[in-house]
Amino acid sequence: LNHIPSVGSFGPLGSYWTAIKSLTNSPKIVQEGYNKYKAAAFKIPNLGHWVVVLNRDHVDDIIRASDKELSFHAAIDDYVRPVYTFGRQIIDDAYHYSIMKSQLTHNLSAVVPDVADEIAAALDETLDLTENEWKCVPVLKTVEKVVCRAGNRAFVGYPLCRDSDWIELNMQLTNAIIKEGFILSLFPKFMLPLAARFATKTTNRVKHGARHLSPIITERLKRMEEYGEKWNDKPDDFLQWCLDEGKETSADLLAARMLAINFAATHVSGFAFGNNHTTFAQTLYCLAANPQYIQPLREEVQTIVGKDGWTKEALAKLRKVESFLKEAQRFEGNASLGIKRRALKDITLSDGTFVPKGTYICVASHAIHHDPCIYEDPDTFDPYRYMKLQEKQGDSSRYQLVAVNPESLMFGIGKAVCPGRFFAAMMLKLMFAHIILSYDLKLGD
Repeated sequence: LNHIPSVGSFGPLGSYWTAIKSLTNSPKIVQEGYNKYKAAAFKIPNLGHWVVVLNRDHVDDIIRASDKELSFHAAIDDYVRPVYTFGRQIIDDAYHYSIMKSQLTHNLSAVVPDVADEIAAALDETLDLTENEWKCVPVLKTVEKVVCRAGNRAFVGYPLCRDSDWIELNMQLTNAIIKEGFILSLFPKFMLPLAARFATKTTNRVKHGARHLSPIITERLKRMEEYGEKWNDKPDDFLQWCLDEGKETSADLLAARMLAINFAATHVSGFAFGNNHTTFAQTLYCLAANPQYIQPLREEVQTIVGKDGWTKEALAKLRKVESFLKEAQRFEGNASLGIKRRALKDITLSDGTFVPKGTYICVASHAIHHDPCIYEDPDTFDPYRYMKLQEKQGDSSRYQLVAVNPESLMFGIGKAVCPGRFFAAMMLKLMFAHIILSYDLKLGD
C-alpha cells in the first residue's frame, strides 16, 4: 500500500501511535485525510493493519464492484466472527435476510399499529412519569430499551417483547458479540475453533433464548399442523415468518436466528438496521438543543396522526419529522467511517488506484456528509434541509429517510445496502412522533 498516501505517522512506531489516536479521535484524522487528498484515496493505520479510505468520487466503484471483489460479509466476518458468536447455520443459510427484504418490508402496514402500541407502553413504563413532572433520564440506555422492546414486538410478538429477561438478554448482546469478536480476531484462523470454546458464550446465549421461545414455537407448530397456513389470530411477526419458511423448527436454531436479528437491529455500526438506538438518541439531543422546532413538529404530528391514526400512510405524510430525522443522521452520523468492505481480489479503482487483495476499505461518510461541495452550510443543523431540497428539486424520493446515494450513506450503499432500512425508518418516525406528541423535553444539567 506504499503507493497510497497516508494520514499521520508512517513508520512502524509512528503508525501504531496514529492508530491509537484514531481510537479516540477518528473523525479528526479521517477529516484531515479527506481535506488533504481531496478526490484521492488515502490510508489510515488501524491496530495491526491499514484501512484504505475512499472519498465521494469512489463510491460508484463500490456500487459497481461485485461481492467477489469487495465483500461486505467478509468485513463483518473479520469483525464479529459470526460463525462462532452466533452459529454456523446463520452463515450457511442466511434466509432471514430475504425475509427482511420481503416479508418485513411488505408487511409494514400491518406491523405499524403493534409497534406504535409497544413504543407507547415502553416509554410510559421506562420513563415512569406523572403529569407535569420533569425527570432526568440517561438517554442512550432509555432509548435502547424502547428500541429493543419495539423491535421485538415485530420480531417475536407480544407478550415476549415485554419479558424483562428476554429484553435484557438482547440488550447485552451487542457488547458481548463485539467483545468476543475482538478477542477472536487476535487468534490465527486455525486456532479459532479452539479459542471460541473459551472466548464465547454462544451456547449459553442460545440456550437462554431457547427457554423463552420453546413454548411459543411448540404452540405455533401445533396450530400450523392443525389449521394449515392460516388460522384465527395467526401472529404476523418475524418468528412466524421463519416458521412459515419451514427450514427450522428447533428452539435452539430459531433462538440463534432471533438473536442475530436483534444484533442487526441495534448494532452500533448499523450493519442492517441503521443503528436505531444511537441514531434516535442523537435525534433527541438535537431536538432538546433546538427547542424552537418542537411546536411546529408537534402541530404536524397532531394534524396528521389525529386524522389518519398510527398508520403507514400517516408516517409517509410526516415531512417535517422525516426531514428532522434525516438531518440528525447527516449532522451527527454514527461513524466517521462507513461502507466497510474487504477486497477479495486485486482491484483497480476508476481513478487508477490499485488496491491489493485483503485490503480493508471504508468510505469517509461523516466527511462526505459535511462536505460544502455537497451540502450548503454543512456544519449548521437545519432540520428542514431535506424538505426544502424536495421542494426545490422536485424529487421527493431522493431525499427520503430511506434513500441511499453517494451523498447520503446512512444506510449503506450498493449490493449490501441495509435490507431493514424501511423498518428502521418506520421505527424512528414512530418513536420521534410519539415523543413529540406526548412529552416535553429539554437538556439536563
